[in-house]
Amino acid sequence: MPRTALSLLLMLLGVQAQAAEIRDYAYQAAIDASDENLQRIELPLEVILNLTSPALGDLAVFNADGKPMLHTVTVKPAAVSDRILELPFHKFDRFLRQQTKTVTTREHNQQANSSSELETTETVAVPAVRNDYLIELAPGETKRAFERLELQWRHEPSSQILEVRVEAGNELDHLRTINPRKSLTNNQSDDEGWRSITRIPKNYRYLRLTPVNDVTSFELQRVIGHFSETGTAPKLSHSITPERVSDDGEAFYSFLYPSVVRPQSMRIIPGDEHSIIAGDLYVSSSSEPDKRRLARRDFRQHNISDEKIKPSRPLDMAGLHPARVWFSSSTELAASPQVELVYAQYEVVFLADGKKPYRLAWGNHAAQQVANADLIDMLQENIRETQKRGELVRLGATEEAGGMERLSPQAALPWKKWLLWALLVLAALVTGRMALRLYHEMNSGTPV
Repeated sequence: MPRTALSLLLMLLGVQAQAAEIRDYAYQAAIDASDENLQRIELPLEVILNLTSPALGDLAVFNADGKPMLHTVTVKPAAVSDRILELPFHKFDRFLRQQTKTVTTREHNQQANSSSELETTETVAVPAVRNDYLIELAPGETKRAFERLELQWRHEPSSQILEVRVEAGNELDHLRTINPRKSLTNNQSDDEGWRSITRIPKNYRYLRLTPVNDVTSFELQRVIGHFSETGTAPKLSHSITPERVSDDGEAFYSFLYPSVVRPQSMRIIPGDEHSIIAGDLYVSSSSEPDKRRLARRDFRQHNISDEKIKPSRPLDMAGLHPARVWFSSSTELAASPQVELVYAQYEVVFLADGKKPYRLAWGNHAAQQVANADLIDMLQENIRETQKRGELVRLGATEEAGGMERLSPQAALPWKKWLLWALLVLAALVTGRMALRLYHEMNSGTPV
């Protein structure tokens, strides 16, 4: 009997711990998947606004058999482009490299009946004229972080390795040495390090190259700077028209926060053209939606379109977890302002098992953990490299899965809670029965 009860307990526990199904989520959409193992989906704003977890934990990818796929949610980084720039350079100085040479002279004298010859050997200095060069790292007044400078030059003897001292700085009389002996060669090689200068400090204007080994000439011909240019990270924006409310005689504009996923920033845009709005910002929590607290005093926002005027800085929403937002205006506004919430562009990266079609499901109040968040670590790559490898696939139209009730706490099915309590009670009964039986067996024994 105890074994039977224990087997039933384990079976019920297995039912309780089984993986979520697609109907446990509010919505679903088909994925226009490829045959690649690693794939990624950009999340549209509609998905973000219907999530119930601030960490985007109520997302899942299912295959054709309804099995969840290994996945993670990441923020799409800014695009990085490799750039090159031809840099100007100048002969910074001409200097003499003293070398020595042995010279023998003979002087012949002849007189009436005799002649003589004088031979003299001496060591004389032979100058070798060479140039060192000054490279402009910021020819257009824009200082860049160069990953390397690729050089083209001529030197004699060409078969000898050229060694140069590399100095950098912002003033010509205050250059500091960053490499005392950099070896370079013109010989054909797959290793670009033999013809490049690397580890260049950021925000410097000049670089000086000076030959330091025994070459008779050095002529720089071309300098190509290699650097990376980072663009703006992609964003998603959501517009809201707040309502005008009055509280204790004060006038406010107010709106409900549309999602538990936190936006990165917020703009308040005046309704009139070329206008300024100034006031105080208040927020309230979900536990006390009608009780506001001051979040930021004396903010200023404007929509003045003029090249000489900087755009108003968005309001940083980091650390705020509001359910409702209020803001006041120190001036009377003829038209209602607009609110723009700016979200990061999120992506779902998943490992496919070949059993298509795949479906993305989202919106489950009971799922509050990010599944398989260590996928990037398993791939042993950073997110930028992973996104280069993963193929971007499209998401189809939104369809209903389990329905909107999955978005609220009431979506948690009551029978799961009762089943858990029943399992705990059953486990206690089984343990108590086994203890009682053992007690009777010990007391029923005949004393020796």
